[in-house]
Amino acid sequence: MNGPLRAVIIGSGNVASALAPALENAGAIETVAVYSPTPGHAAALASKLKSAVAVSDKKAIPADADLYLMAVKDDAIAALASELTPVTEALWLHTSGGVPASALSPLSGRYGVFYPLQTFSKGVEVDIAEVPIFVEAADKADEELVVSLARTISPKVHHADGTTRCRMHAAAVFACNFTNHLWAIADDILRRETGTDLTVLYPLLRETMSKAMKMRPAEAQTGPAVRGDRGVIDKHASLLQPDEAALYRTISDSILKYYDK
Repeated sequence: MNGPLRAVIIGSGNVASALAPALENAGAIETVAVYSPTPGHAAALASKLKSAVAVSDKKAIPADADLYLMAVKDDAIAALASELTPVTEALWLHTSGGVPASALSPLSGRYGVFYPLQTFSKGVEVDIAEVPIFVEAADKADEELVVSLARTISPKVHHADGTTRCRMHAAAVFACNFTNHLWAIADDILRRETGTDLTVLYPLLRETMSKAMKMRPAEAQTGPAVRGDRGVIDKHASLLQPDEAALYRTISDSILKYYDK
């Protein structure tokens, strides 16, 4: 890379709000505009960048940028690609793990993916240098450019094609999104039935995560299902709300089958 790329950020959500400042602070991009259909959202992210303007009209997106980074919901990528004005000499990237790079092909022959494998929430700092970034581009020279761009914020940069990224995304949903949902249910049960909350489980959560990072999770499994203790499973299920009990049994059955109990 020879100097920062003039960039337009399309999207103003959690991923855009993490990546755009990180890339700017690393000197990789100079953000000229942030697009969001919600003016306040575009303005909020633009205010965190050096000289970006907020844009809420697709027709007002600058057509002279070097890079267009689309950080929007997966389901919105293809629709946006069909609605935006192509800038064929620019490089277009999206940040999704589950959408093929070719979704951006209506906009340019230069397209690819810049996928950070991490969960992002506004207001929560993430050490970008620890985040693995998986990249792909339609052209070898552009992939080298995307790799260089990614390495300005993380040393953990790898090529991954669309099928590999989608499988990684599915694994990440199990590891992050599903796990967090189970924590939410645990918190609900504790608040409703015991007068406590998830904080009482913090030592347990820390130890569980620590073991998952030291050994294969399959080797660290504990609990009634891995022991084949169906009496405990039945007792727990009888104490839960119907939806909770159904989920409890589904996951217990999966563990029983996994360990052939």
